[in-house]
Amino acid sequence: MEFKHLEVFVKLVENLSFSAAADELHISQPTVSLHIKQLEEELDTPLFIRSTRELKITEEGSMLYNEAKDLLQQRTQLIDRFINPGQKVLRIGASTIPAGYIVPLVLSRFKKSHPNILVEIEEQNSYDTIKRISMRKVDAGIVGMKTEDENCEFRPIYQDEFVFITPNIPYYQQLKKSKPSLKRLAQEPLIVRESGSAVKHNMDMMLQSSDIAPESLHIVTSMNNIEVIKRLVAQGVGTSFISKIAVEDMANRGELLSFPLDDMPHQYRQLYVVWNKKIMLPSYLREFLDCTDICNEEKA
Repeated sequence: MEFKHLEVFVKLVENLSFSAAADELHISQPTVSLHIKQLEEELDTPLFIRSTRELKITEEGSMLYNEAKDLLQQRTQLIDRFINPGQKVLRIGASTIPAGYIVPLVLSRFKKSHPNILVEIEEQNSYDTIKRISMRKVDAGIVGMKTEDENCEFRPIYQDEFVFITPNIPYYQQLKKSKPSLKRLAQEPLIVRESGSAVKHNMDMMLQSSDIAPESLHIVTSMNNIEVIKRLVAQGVGTSFISKIAVEDMANRGELLSFPLDDMPHQYRQLYVVWNKKIMLPSYLREFLDCTDICNEEKA
């Protein structure tokens, strides 16, 4: 297995389009197809379901995606450490929503005063990110849940809101007009996040507060990638619970529908900056933590 195969595979998962993946990688579409074919043959496993209308990732493909991203990230970190041995490195962990929508905001401020510090970003679910901070594998993180880890300190920085998203088709347009209950929404085919995700944790708490049994749900697929989930919903594969900040752009463009979950317990959650409180924090890490206050400023 070559790293190039994994790079092509990851881009194809994130785009669900051979042509778009080829454009991002600056290679031809047949080359993308060849890499995927070789990878599937080597693993003896189908990674995608192909049709004339759409491209879908298989369950095995979803599993490989998370492992492939981790391997590619480790390779990049290893190369960076040899290329820049004297450079200070700030290792930041982030769960999916913060990585896509909060971390860029924080880094834009931090890099203005620390242009020479290399910032490495690890994207994992909240539970795993907190665990890695506790084990000093990363320096700090931004996550969507708080645990009782004795090594970690948490500070709330942003109030996140959950919504329910569906395809923008007449059936769901009529359903939205009826202002359905959570029990009614939970009858729809669901795309859910993986275990360890703070979004999944909040979804479970919302369902539990409405006495909705997990076994009653019609779950069509489970995955970690938010961008893929949004595209799958827009294409009619299913519905999903998701952070409002992640879908405002697509909802505003009419690519999908966003149902508010007004007055629902656990409709909101806090996003936290977290660090290891058992160690002395270098000055640049303390200044990074200070930069996370921009989230509350932007919210205000």
